Amino acid sequence: MRRKTPAERIRMERNIIIISAVLACVGAVFLAVTLFSAAASVVDFSDGAFNALSSIALCAGCFAASYTAAKRRRRDGLKTGLLCGAIIFGVLLLGGLIFVRSFSAGGFFTKLLIIMVCSAIGGIIGVNKQG
Repeated sequence: MRRKTPAERIRMERNIIIISAVLACVGAVFLAVTLFSAAASVVDFSDGAFNALSSIALCAGCFAASYTAAKRRRRDGLKTGLLCGAIIFGVLLLGGLIFVRSFSAGGFFTKLLIIMVCSAIGGIIGVNKQG
């Protein structure tokens, strides 16, 4: 087996970072949504509570993705977190355009702010975490 060139190692590490961040995001959102749906089956929530719980699940996913990516990358935590947030926001925006077939400006900037803040915090904490 031959040794990998530096370019191949960088490409492989980048792919591992992306895959681990996506899995962390999906896992955190799935766990949060599962817990919230279990709570919703026991307690009757209002529409506002469901909106808040979905924002918390989104926040958990953004935090987990940027934390994982920044921890693996070990540098530029804020930049990594903001990049993860921008990608997640782009995916959500594209998904909304595809499935809802319209662009809704209501909550657009709030969702953007939530995603970017949680992703930035996750990136900063991921880089500064020891171990």
